[in-house]
Amino acid sequence: MRELINRFFSPTVLAFIVLLTLIAYTVLQQRATQLPVVAEVRNGQLEVGADQASRIVLRGEWRFYWQELLTPAQLHDDYQLAWLPARWHDSNHGTEPLPGQGYATYAVDIHFAQAPQNLGLRLPTLYRAAQVWINGELVLAAGQPGESAASEVPRDEIKQVKLRPNIGRHLQVVVQISSFHHVDGGMHHPIVIDDWDALVSAEKWRVLRGIFLMSSTLTLAIYLLVMWSHAHAGREYLYLGAGLFWYSVRIFGTEKLIYYIFPEFSTLWLLRAEYYGMFLCISAYILFIQALFPRDINYRFIRGFWWLGVGASLFASVTSARWFTLLRDPFEAICVLYILYFIGCLILIVWRRRPWSGLVSFLGGVIALLFVNEVLYYRQVTAVQLTPWVYIFVALTSIIFLGQRLNQLLSIESKQKALLQDAVDARTFELQRRLEELDQARRHALELAQKRSEFMAELSHEIRTPLSGLIGTMRLVGREGANQPTLIRHAIDAGESLLAVVRESLSASGSGHMQASKRIRFDVLELLYSTIDIMRTVAQEKGLALEIKTDLDTPLWVNSHPLRIRQIVSNLLSNAIKFTAQGGVIVSVKVSHAQKQVVQLQIDVSDTGIGIEPAEQEQVFAEYVQLNPEPENPGVGLGLAITRKLVLDLKGSIRLQSVPREGTRFTVVLPLERVENCRDLEAPTRAVYRTEQALNVLVVEDDRVNRAIVAQLLRSEGHKVRATSHPVEALSWLQQEHFQLCLFDIRLPDMSGLELVERSRSINEGRQTIYVALTANTSESDIAQYRKANFDYVMEKPVDKFHLQMVLSRAEKGREATDTFFLHNDLGQEAGNLLVDRRLWQGIVNDLGRHRAETLLEDARLSLREYSNALEVALGQGRFTDIRDVAHKIKSAAKSVGMISVANIAHHVESEPTRAFSVLTNLDNLITTSYEQMRMGLESRHDQ
Repeated sequence: MRELINRFFSPTVLAFIVLLTLIAYTVLQQRATQLPVVAEVRNGQLEVGADQASRIVLRGEWRFYWQELLTPAQLHDDYQLAWLPARWHDSNHGTEPLPGQGYATYAVDIHFAQAPQNLGLRLPTLYRAAQVWINGELVLAAGQPGESAASEVPRDEIKQVKLRPNIGRHLQVVVQISSFHHVDGGMHHPIVIDDWDALVSAEKWRVLRGIFLMSSTLTLAIYLLVMWSHAHAGREYLYLGAGLFWYSVRIFGTEKLIYYIFPEFSTLWLLRAEYYGMFLCISAYILFIQALFPRDINYRFIRGFWWLGVGASLFASVTSARWFTLLRDPFEAICVLYILYFIGCLILIVWRRRPWSGLVSFLGGVIALLFVNEVLYYRQVTAVQLTPWVYIFVALTSIIFLGQRLNQLLSIESKQKALLQDAVDARTFELQRRLEELDQARRHALELAQKRSEFMAELSHEIRTPLSGLIGTMRLVGREGANQPTLIRHAIDAGESLLAVVRESLSASGSGHMQASKRIRFDVLELLYSTIDIMRTVAQEKGLALEIKTDLDTPLWVNSHPLRIRQIVSNLLSNAIKFTAQGGVIVSVKVSHAQKQVVQLQIDVSDTGIGIEPAEQEQVFAEYVQLNPEPENPGVGLGLAITRKLVLDLKGSIRLQSVPREGTRFTVVLPLERVENCRDLEAPTRAVYRTEQALNVLVVEDDRVNRAIVAQLLRSEGHKVRATSHPVEALSWLQQEHFQLCLFDIRLPDMSGLELVERSRSINEGRQTIYVALTANTSESDIAQYRKANFDYVMEKPVDKFHLQMVLSRAEKGREATDTFFLHNDLGQEAGNLLVDRRLWQGIVNDLGRHRAETLLEDARLSLREYSNALEVALGQGRFTDIRDVAHKIKSAAKSVGMISVANIAHHVESEPTRAFSVLTNLDNLITTSYEQMRMGLESRHDQ
């Protein structure tokens, strides 16, 4: 029952209720709309009483002379009676059936009870020429009536004239009409006699309304067409803009305002404009709805309606009005059939609850109602014309609709910020909860023994630092593209540090004091790098940069306590990261020679955090002192106390310099025994590539998912990135600035990546630039083609972060002769049989963060849905080249996020396009299933 109520009160149902209300309003207005109360013309005579309104609508039985063009002096008694207003071929004309083309004279005598003053006469549009006499005087002419097509001068124009002041109480009106250039003939709109000021005022309002309608319609059409051509909007913008443009052309033809500026404007072309709008505006609007719902409305069927209108427009352009106006009635019948089909499709769209179905169906229904109302109005079935008001409503609603669609695209960034803020709040709450648990444990220990409590607090602090680094490193182990040997070595370092702390705690459990570690030989520079690598994952979670600066370029082997030095640096880094909200942390390392075998190692840890007040700087090294105990800076106050104790144990010194709200720098100086002869020691290898400075990188990739992943990975390393899908734009950037690294996709719009690298090298001649091909096509022939195109490296999709770091290093320091040209991305033997490559997806989540990964996954789903729809359209039209291109895009986008099964199916379709007939439905199901599994993985990871 609740679901039934929600469906009934949904926006879709409410939109249809409004549509039905509008129809009911039209019916009521039709019944309420009446002409002014005046006597009807009887037997060619009209008696106007003194109490009747000044507005006289000349309807009724006129004297009618068929096939005669008579002046008032030539009138005779051999006439018929014809009911007006009506066309010649209408059944209610009052005479025998007449053809639509010919010529005739109408006459009526009006008798006033009292002489009127200040009268004017309004002649409506009469196809195709007319002359009007009042009391024997020719007062008005629209063209020149004739007895043949050659002698007729057609003119479609609304005219009005002021009558003489003293016309008396008798008024004879004689009207000559001919029609050889239109399917209709006769007086199908009544002549009106009214107060001259009232006629002038009504005409002004008609002109203003017409100008407003045409200008607003044309403005909106131009806006939509510019969005389509320059902002790369979808084809729905093209179709809606075309529909509104042709509707403005129809208004231009029907309102006939051009005569106020150019009185000699072509009557034929004005009529053609009216018919162009009739032939094209409805079909363009239905194409707009079909572009929004391609699966629910048959594209070929609607396209046939469009080409029918185009053919009719071309026919109207090369023939005279007497021929192309014959198309009006058959075309209106065809329009009725298409609108019935269109309304049926709208009902189906609403029933399937498609996105935006309520609003779009409502607009489509209003357009259908507008067409029906206009047909009935011009055929005089209804007296209510909804065109101006309904158009204003549709135009405003369309602007709102398009604005909401655009707002969705623009709100992605704000939504991402909001999600990031939610994650920060959740993380802060979790840290708060954990610290409260630690504080409770500490208080409980104080109740047992104060000395043992101090020991446990020191121990917990020493364990937490290597443990957090171990956990952060292990999260990356097994991720596709990660440097596994380096990560394993970092994990071993953190584990050994943790194990050493545990051993010391076991040996010190009786005394309650941590003991000094053993002296061993080690490379102190390698130790510092590994420690910073472990802490870098913690810094990245807060969005901080962590880097090391040193002038040492060779290993520095010493004999000392590596565990203590690692603890000192880790505690200082942990403290700096904790109290830094933005900016970063820099570790500077300097070495000076104090004696032959002793060197002074100076380590500076600088941050851009909140700083320390001068009066509080001496207190920071005391135990259990917290200068900033706010929730955002939790802690128990042991880190710096432990650090100072470790430095003193190594016979070193520690000092700080701090400026409140600008940052803090801790300086540690340690005397170390240098080992001169260490050739027998195994030199450690570093498999991590580093760049010393931020590089300028250009990424050209037409798939937005791949483009987003590569750009985010580069920006997370601190590099400046320019990313685009258009090679022309990329060439423009290359002429303006220098890029050290260029990453080019092979399949691009307008030109291929092979042509792009050739033109880029000609632009960058003489500059140091590394060019890398990004591609999913890696056969031997493809690799040979890339090598021939003069690429420096080929990187297989999906992008491996280790490969990315490698080419960044080469862009900074230059290529090496031992480098591999093809950087192969091994997904593992089991990945081909998986629905989703969880290792690849987990690596993306770890590198970009949960919320960025979530946004990326949603973009991938939308892109794959869009490509799937495009594949269905190309399949329906039999365009196998487009099928291959779309399948390649699906493969590239799916592989970039780890949807292996989707990528495999797309690969088969790209190789054999005829397979698309059998896999299209399965492809949609796989996209949905893969998305749901990856989404569940995100949520389960978030809950842990």
